[in-house]
This record gives sequence, C-alpha cells and structure tokens, in this order.
Amino acid sequence: MDKKISLSVVIPAYNEEGGIQDLIGGLHRCLHQAGFQRGSDYEVLVVDDGSDDRTAAIAQLAADRVVRHPCNRGYGKALQTGFDQARFDWVATIDGDGSYPPQELLKLLPYAPDFDMVIGARQGSLFWGTPLRAFLRWVQLALSKFVAGVRIPDPNSGLRLVRKTAQQIHMPIRCYGYSFSTTITLSFIQEALPVKFVPIEFRARVGRSKVRVLRDMLRMLQLMLEIILYFNPLKFCVVLSLLPLILSVCFALGGRLIASLLAGIAALFVFLCGCLLDSIRLFSSRRS
Repeated sequence: MDKKISLSVVIPAYNEEGGIQDLIGGLHRCLHQAGFQRGSDYEVLVVDDGSDDRTAAIAQLAADRVVRHPCNRGYGKALQTGFDQARFDWVATIDGDGSYPPQELLKLLPYAPDFDMVIGARQGSLFWGTPLRAFLRWVQLALSKFVAGVRIPDPNSGLRLVRKTAQQIHMPIRCYGYSFSTTITLSFIQEALPVKFVPIEFRARVGRSKVRVLRDMLRMLQLMLEIILYFNPLKFCVVLSLLPLILSVCFALGGRLIASLLAGIAALFVFLCGCLLDSIRLFSSRRS
C-alpha cells in the first residue's frame, strides 16, 4: 500500500495494563509493514486518563509519547487531549482495550485523502452483544439515522481516522464521555463533510469494561438532543408537534371540539417555535 498521509495514532487508556503493550506493538508492526517510518511518518500517542495501575509505565516503554491526566476525566476528554497533542494532520484513534485489532487500521488509510473521517464499522455478534444491548444498539442506530438523515452503520466506533483541522472546526458540541464518538460522527455528517464507513473485525476486549450501559445511553440521548437542536431544530419540533396534532384529531373524532382546538393550537405553537429556532440558526450560520 502506498503511503499517502502522516498520522498520529491516539490511544485513550484507563487501567488497560493488560493489553496496552500488545496493542502498541501491533500498531508499530503493521504500520512499518505498510511502509510508514516511525517518527517521520507516524507516532503512537497514549493518553493515560488517570489510571491507577501500570498502564502509563508500560505505555512509556513502547509508545512514542505518553500524556497523562492527573485524574480520570473521561473517554472523550482523553481523545480531545490526543487531538490537541497530535503532531500530524491526520489522527487515528483506537481504544486501548484491545478490542480493535491493530491491522484493521490499515483498512481505513486508503480513504483518507478523499474523506475527512473514515470510521471502522464493527460487525458480528460482539457488536450487538446481549439482547438488552442489542435493543439499545438498535435504538441508538435508529436515533442516529433520525438525527443525521442517513443510515449510520456504527456511530460510536473507537477506531477511526480523522482530519485534525476538520475536528477542530466542525465539532461545535463538546462531549468528554463515551458519547464523544457519536457526537463527532453526527457533527461531521450534519456539516456535510465526507465520511466513509469501512467494515472491520471486532473482538472481545482485554480486562473489565468501563462502559455503564444505562448511564452512557442516557448521556448519548442527551447529546443527540443537543446535536439536533443545534443543527436542525425544525425537524425536532415537527416531530414534537405530532403528539398534540394526533390528540387534536382524536378529540375531533370524539366530538370534543374545544379540546381539539386547544391541542391543534399547541401543535401549531410548537411548529412555529421550530420555524423560529431554525431561522435563528440560519441567520447565525450566515453571519459566521
């Protein structure tokens, strides 16, 4: 494969002493085999997010640089630190838990010149998980499609390649938890930037997961609400106005004309609020 870019590989890590060394070693091997020269063409940057085990010490033996947070500040904050500290114009992110085989990064690199972000879309049973996780995953994908207006195979993949300048400019909503990945995906798509999804292999992580399904799902829903209100408030208000509109029709069929009229007015009010918010958004975008 011809080398077309130089990149900083950012690894966010929190208590990942069990797998961080193998991950870094695998990245060095696959990038070297692909024709990249360490130091001049790429770097491996580990952001230790306040680990209380030997993660940072092990990473310092294999990575090019290790940046440490004095305390645990969140997955998204670790990634943002990595973007800020990256030396090169392209930033590859890969989770430090060993769930993404290092060689899968090579599948993303050929698309970098033509896309501002290339995302490794996970496949298989590990991606869907238990029945509860599969249901929550389906909800996440459905909401992502509603917000973005297009189908998104994997909005929160931890393996991706991003143009650094695009991330700095086109990610207006900051998130420092696990929803960072979903936020940057939806922001890029809403800003009409070219985004590519590439199927990748996915395997069981090393060590114990830090994800809390209910907590992180609620935070993701909050971020999706912020994103749709920022980029397309009219769509949100149109959907919200459907409830009083349906009630208005039901009341009318039941002969309750006053209640039907009030519900209809409420639906119109919500819709007009959406129009106003969208006008403000368009005016602000035009000025900026």
